[in-house]
Amino acid sequence: MKTLIKISSLLIVTSIIFMACQKETSFEQGNSTASVGSLSVDASGNCLGAVVSGIYMKDTAIKSSNYVDVSVNVDTIGTYTISSDTVNGYYFRATGSFAATGTQTVRLVGGAKPLAIGTNNFRVTYNGTVCDFTVTVTAPPPPAGGSAVFTFNCAGATPSGTYVAGTALTATNSVTLNVSVTTVGTWSVNTGPAVNGITFSGTGTFTTTGAQTIILTGSGTPTAAGTNAFNVTGGNGACTFQVITTAIATSDYFPRTTNSNWSYQFDDVFNDSLLTKVISSTLTANGKIYNIFMSTYGTTPGFDSTLTDQYASYYRKSGSDYFEWIDMGSYVGMTAPLWMEYTFLKDNQAVGYTWNSDQFTGQIAPPAPNPPFTATLRWEFTIMQKDAPVSVNGTPYANTIEVKQELKQFASGVWVPQPIATFRSFYAKDKGLIKQDLYNNLNVLEYEQDVRRLVIY
Repeated sequence: MKTLIKISSLLIVTSIIFMACQKETSFEQGNSTASVGSLSVDASGNCLGAVVSGIYMKDTAIKSSNYVDVSVNVDTIGTYTISSDTVNGYYFRATGSFAATGTQTVRLVGGAKPLAIGTNNFRVTYNGTVCDFTVTVTAPPPPAGGSAVFTFNCAGATPSGTYVAGTALTATNSVTLNVSVTTVGTWSVNTGPAVNGITFSGTGTFTTTGAQTIILTGSGTPTAAGTNAFNVTGGNGACTFQVITTAIATSDYFPRTTNSNWSYQFDDVFNDSLLTKVISSTLTANGKIYNIFMSTYGTTPGFDSTLTDQYASYYRKSGSDYFEWIDMGSYVGMTAPLWMEYTFLKDNQAVGYTWNSDQFTGQIAPPAPNPPFTATLRWEFTIMQKDAPVSVNGTPYANTIEVKQELKQFASGVWVPQPIATFRSFYAKDKGLIKQDLYNNLNVLEYEQDVRRLVIY
């Protein structure tokens, strides 16, 4: 949950410093021709508006018609290289030069060839930003000829991948079966009607006779935990194999269950406290539903059930991403409200992973005689620690994620490296926010917020 001490004073003072130093910052950029910008990303980290074109088949070389169009927000014109990782033997890449700023569409052309059928997840990288898109690879059409004749042997069936109730299967979910081929030709095998919400299927061609293996790829979403039997059809003889599905994981680094509550102290002063509680009401905004956190601070009498209290906060979770719906304008000290959603935590990413909030722009009114000015800002996030032990007020917390959250300003055509303010937030597994430190633009600690008691329902 966000701190209740606003950072407007840091924003005002530091923005004035940045305005005074803009000429020097521009000079230090030199004559670099590399562009500056970021990939357009949706709330789930996918490439916003990505369009995948072409047909992708196993063992078939990528053609010029195999490409993906991605959207890029260009801040400074210049050359660019945008590329994906190599997945399943193929990749996407583009080089060129941006001649204008703003939103641009870049076509990443594929290369090499897919090695296996299934759904492939690609990660695109540009200028320190990333986004994801998927491509589905199918089997090539079978050659002309007849169907194969073969028998199954399920005794050595080997399922692969993890199976969790409520989690959709991916290309890693498959089963390998032994077969004995007596006549070469094409084959098609499946497990018939869905069992527990999932099926397995595969196609191919046998070019030789004798003992061989085939791979069936799973699809669908398991509905419940348990052991399920699957009957294979398509060859001769009966064949059954089993797959074990486990219960859905319940881990949560920012619990939002009704009546869960946290008490915090500031700067090691025990009687300087903040009490935050999740209430049963929810907020529908931005087309989404948020849990409401109400807080009472210092002498504030109780919780405000009318939801007009300045200490109301709104949170939701989707998959492994945690979001806040916030009046960012008021939070950072702008002169007008500016409501937006941003992702403040990703619990499935490794140490060093980074992401950005959407940029936001508004008027700042510094103390006289300084004139008002317009600031463009964004939050930049980095996973600093993962599954680390952290002790707060003498209580140990295992499996803690530390997130660095920096407020950056866009000035003179670049994002200024020096942050206006920096939060260090610590989220414990199934406990929530246990510690948050705020540093100013000189990296001097401004205050500490430490949990002293928590109850999770």
